Amino acid sequence: MQDQHDSHQSNSGGVGIFILFIVILLLIAGAAGMFYGSLKQEKPKDLADTTVESFDLMEESKIAHRIVDDVLLAKRENWQLRDTERREHKDIQDTTGADIIWTDREVAVGVPVTTDLEGAARWVKEHLRDTDVKLIAEKESEWHDMDAYKLMLGIAVKSGKDSERKFLTDTIYFFHHGNLTNRDRDIPREPEPKDERKGDPEEEKQQ
Repeated sequence: MQDQHDSHQSNSGGVGIFILFIVILLLIAGAAGMFYGSLKQEKPKDLADTTVESFDLMEESKIAHRIVDDVLLAKRENWQLRDTERREHKDIQDTTGADIIWTDREVAVGVPVTTDLEGAARWVKEHLRDTDVKLIAEKESEWHDMDAYKLMLGIAVKSGKDSERKFLTDTIYFFHHGNLTNRDRDIPREPEPKDERKGDPEEEKQQ
């Protein structure tokens, strides 16, 4: 009887070890699958990849919007922000014919009349320097018939070995808002240049 009992315990122990071994193998396989899956997911997009029929840059666009918002909201006590328009864009990659989808938007930023418009844009650029948001262009502009300064920002996506393509995601218009009273101490408005041309007093008398 004792031998049968010992044999039963031995068999039970062997089955238990086998099951434990199978469980460990499954856990290892699952971890490996998650690891390689994450590697595949983290692989950067390359617009020159001919195996891809469509590039979805919607998430990259949203991340850019959030980064820009975080910078602008740091000035919420001084500036007035308005997200005026958001659109979905679709384009075709010239070399591969793949579809490319992303979003862009316009943001109107009212600043106090004491704030320099180009200085406000420069302040934003400085705070975006260490982010993935790229400067595409900037220039003097108009917003609703008011003088403005336009800052165009976007994302850069790899397109081949040594090149990239930029996509516009955020167009910011800085304009003077007369109802804003909190001054920007770090972005003063440059004084208007004075006309230093003075007439000769003797010539004025002769006239």
